[in-house]
Amino acid sequence: MSSASAVDSDSAPIAYPVARGISWPLMVGVTAFLIPVLAGWGLRDPDTYWHIAAGRWMLAHGAVLTHDPFSFTRRGAPWIAHEWGAELLIALVFRLAGWAGLVFLAAACFAGTLAYLLRFLLARMEPLHALVLTVLAGNMMFPSLLVRPHALVWPLTALWMGVLVGAGERRRAPPWWLLGVMLLWANMHASYILGLAVAPVLALEAMAGAGARRAAVGRGWLAFIVAALGCAIVNPQGFRLLTFPFRVLDMSALDYIAEWRPPNLQHLQILSVWLALVLGLAFIGRIRLPLARNVLVMGLLFMALQHVRNVALLGLLAPFLLARPVATAWRRLAASGRDAAGLDRCLRALTPPAPRATALAAIALAAVSGAVALRIERPHPPAAVAPRAALDALLARGAGGRILNDYGFGGYLIFRGVPVFVDGRADLYGDAFLTRTVDALSLSPGGHLRALLRRYRISGILLRSGWPAVKLLNRMPAWQRVYADSVAVAYVPREQDKTT
Repeated sequence: MSSASAVDSDSAPIAYPVARGISWPLMVGVTAFLIPVLAGWGLRDPDTYWHIAAGRWMLAHGAVLTHDPFSFTRRGAPWIAHEWGAELLIALVFRLAGWAGLVFLAAACFAGTLAYLLRFLLARMEPLHALVLTVLAGNMMFPSLLVRPHALVWPLTALWMGVLVGAGERRRAPPWWLLGVMLLWANMHASYILGLAVAPVLALEAMAGAGARRAAVGRGWLAFIVAALGCAIVNPQGFRLLTFPFRVLDMSALDYIAEWRPPNLQHLQILSVWLALVLGLAFIGRIRLPLARNVLVMGLLFMALQHVRNVALLGLLAPFLLARPVATAWRRLAASGRDAAGLDRCLRALTPPAPRATALAAIALAAVSGAVALRIERPHPPAAVAPRAALDALLARGAGGRILNDYGFGGYLIFRGVPVFVDGRADLYGDAFLTRTVDALSLSPGGHLRALLRRYRISGILLRSGWPAVKLLNRMPAWQRVYADSVAVAYVPREQDKTT
């Protein structure tokens, strides 16, 4: 047997009978769908409430929100729902299937994204490496798997990145149908700006390897990028949407919001594992990235180290950039006789795409199983984001007009139709307002709780029990505590309490 035929024989997948009709992407996709569905995962964020309310408002009025209808502190102020597409989807699913439907939707987006990522990786690298990168990506994304627009656009984000990287590797311009992805993305979540940012960098990589066709490839990419920019401004804000992500990132008050803080690397977490693995391979020379991809990976890493919410993007997008370089380095290693050929051949048995009938049957079975499980469990948001009893206590005493509420409770109040003091729309309230509120509730030297209560003529207070202001309110004779549990504390003015 010649050496060439020996290599072909070693690399051929083993045809196990049990593997017929099954593929790794199908298995990973079904697993990634069932895990959050069976756990009722995705409803622990208060912003889901106001996204539902915004979608409801737009469905009822047949228009995109352009002014705030939910707060008493900013009521009527200009505010355009830049995530209006995702909010309409969330509101429609909630109307049709309730909380279970929203869990189902988020899980489906998560599963489809990981299945696509794994199929992309399997076309470029050994199955074991593709599975490792996909599992890492899933674990980095899972904490951010919430019923919010950023999770609903994960399939669009993956598709955009995969097609762009694939086009660059073939030294071609991206296909024009991909512009539809940008049009949807820009009207669902502000992370679309990342899609616009990576395109020119990948264009340079494609041109660098195109040789004599460099000019033609460059013209194709330039036309695509200009068209993508045109699609991105087809939204209710127009050109202003291009600057919106940067205006938000420039807000200093984001430091008060947990998802906008840096990840705490003092404790072991999945980002630490990712860093150790990637940097370790780089240090021993197993990963050598082209300049363009190095810029993109370092940019994604920088974003992840700045804000914990970006860890998911690093996990999702970095594998698209690492796949080809990792595969190239492994082939060199395998040529020296150190390849785990037997294990690779076993794993390759599940590499080919599953037949369409098998895939549809598996997806249908997973969907039915998930629907049944959700109907039995009936998931709903936890009390930590839905202080139902505390709010009921305030409303029973007529304090529903001007409640000073915790930032994390704003979404629930909006959902209940109660005007809010503040909620998760940080861009609406601005730095000065958020800083003044946090300083007052934390009793900072520059904070003035009493002045805040007088300025906004507060008729009730609903806070998390951990705020320093709670201890002061317990001692203030003008305020009476009417409810308290491990999550929330509620107060009304003493003269307003009709029960005493």
